[in-house]
Amino acid sequence: MIAELRALLTVEHEPLESIRPRGDAFCVSIRALVGPAGAPGEESFDFNVCSPAWLDQELNSHAIVEGRLLLIARSFDPQRIEDHVRKRIAQASGDDWLTIAGKIARWAHWEFEDYRP
Repeated sequence: MIAELRALLTVEHEPLESIRPRGDAFCVSIRALVGPAGAPGEESFDFNVCSPAWLDQELNSHAIVEGRLLLIARSFDPQRIEDHVRKRIAQASGDDWLTIAGKIARWAHWEFEDYRP
């Protein structure tokens, strides 16, 4: 089984192409809607795309900055971001959806990551 990217937008549901960060210090929260290829359904996976300048600003304010859920990019380029996310999702294959989602959740926050029935 493999996954496919259904949509990539901000967590506020804006298209990435509408985002125009001011300056070189940015951190944008992104949501990938991903589902099993050829099957119905999708789930959300969130992460942040941040610049080295943003990271530098954060380190000036905090002694330590945690890196999980961060993709670091020098510029906010929606096509490059989408290409990278598609590549990462394509690398997450498995026997079932839970296995695939767990692999994607290593770099993006899965909406059901801490869910317990």
